[in-house]
Amino acid sequence: MTKADLIEQVHDAIGPGVTKKDCAAVVNAFLNAVKHAVVEGKHIEIRGFGTFKVRKRRTRMARNPRTGDPVRVPERSVPVFKPSRLLREDVAASQENRG
Repeated sequence: MTKADLIEQVHDAIGPGVTKKDCAAVVNAFLNAVKHAVVEGKHIEIRGFGTFKVRKRRTRMARNPRTGDPVRVPERSVPVFKPSRLLREDVAASQENRG
C-alpha cells in the first residue's frame, strides 16, 4: 500500500463531504507528527494498533562480507514498531482464512 492508497481509503471512509486534498493533508499531518515524535525519541502508543519508539542498538562486531575482516559497528538509535496484541490477532486470523 502506498501513501496515495492510504489517502484514497481515508477519503472513501469519510465520504463525499471532504476532498481528497483535505484527506491528503490529514494523512500527511499524522505521518509528520509520528515522524517528528520518533525523531525526538518520544514513545507513541496507538491503542489497538501498536507502538512506535526508538531503541538503542549496542556497539557490535560484524564482518566485512568481501574480506572477512572484523568491522566495529557503532552504537546507534533505530525506530521500531511493535504491533498491538489485537493487530497481531487480526493478522493471524486473516492468514488462517486465506490458507
